[in-house]
Amino acid sequence: MMQTAAPDLPLSRFTALATDNALRAREHLSRLFRPHRIVLGERHGDIDFQHNRADLGVMSINSLRYGCEVTVQAPTPSDSYLVKITLRGSSEVSQGRDTYRTEASTVCVLNPTRNLVDHMSADFDMLIVQLDGPAVRLALAENFGITVYQPLEFMPTTHRLDGAIGGFTRLVRAICDDLDAGSSSFTRAQIRTPLARTLMSLVLTDLPHSYSARLPTGDTPLAPRHIRAVEDYIDAHLADPIGLDDLLAVSGSSARTLQTSFLRYRGTTPMRFLRDRRLDHARTEILRRPGARVTDIAIECGFSHLGRFARQYGVRFGESPSHTRR
Repeated sequence: MMQTAAPDLPLSRFTALATDNALRAREHLSRLFRPHRIVLGERHGDIDFQHNRADLGVMSINSLRYGCEVTVQAPTPSDSYLVKITLRGSSEVSQGRDTYRTEASTVCVLNPTRNLVDHMSADFDMLIVQLDGPAVRLALAENFGITVYQPLEFMPTTHRLDGAIGGFTRLVRAICDDLDAGSSSFTRAQIRTPLARTLMSLVLTDLPHSYSARLPTGDTPLAPRHIRAVEDYIDAHLADPIGLDDLLAVSGSSARTLQTSFLRYRGTTPMRFLRDRRLDHARTEILRRPGARVTDIAIECGFSHLGRFARQYGVRFGESPSHTRR
């Protein structure tokens, strides 16, 4: 029986590298993404590596195929977010202690802050939208009024393209089609800068991450400056003792105004917001640092009473800190 030829990858006019040399493929991608190793499967046959890449300023769109079973091991952190869209085949992704599976028509984000192991099937094809880390954090600040003090990390899971993120992926495919057609306006600096910002905003809005709780919902307007100032202060001083008087001094408003504003725009009080941000950060650190003691992390996040921390953690996440660690 004749094998069906693999479909053409998007961005066929933008070939960056085609090779049957695994070492050359690794060195090529290590320069562009992050340093890593490649381990070929036991029955891999010959590698048939294909990489197409369109550089669009603070982002790039890439289509990738190894042509054989392969595992990528990348222990070295980087500072770009890789939005991985699976076109064909399947992969198993491990970041830190989290593992999940991707299949055709799914998307995930590979966080730059975590070790990465990505095992891909022999028929695996993907699109990767590479987003510059500083540019993503700037988009979060300028588009949503959120300054990043703690790591911005996307939830380690996969999402189907028929969900909220579908608009992002359809726009990416439309860009690829237009670039392949030739003479595309997307290569112009005047176009690609706002385009990148739009794609970053879609990712930040439609994929859950460590700052999702602070995003405006629905048609809710951007929170007033005094609320954003308080939120930024909280994120920058999570480990410090903070009282309501400190928050009032930062906001420059009265206690009544601050309470009313937080209830309207965040659905909670300023001090409960502070507690929840500390709990959220503690959970992120427990998942990100498997070797650290939960007690040490709780203290780093501003909790001096460990019994109260455990109770509040259980109410917010439905499990104990030790269960999260396991």
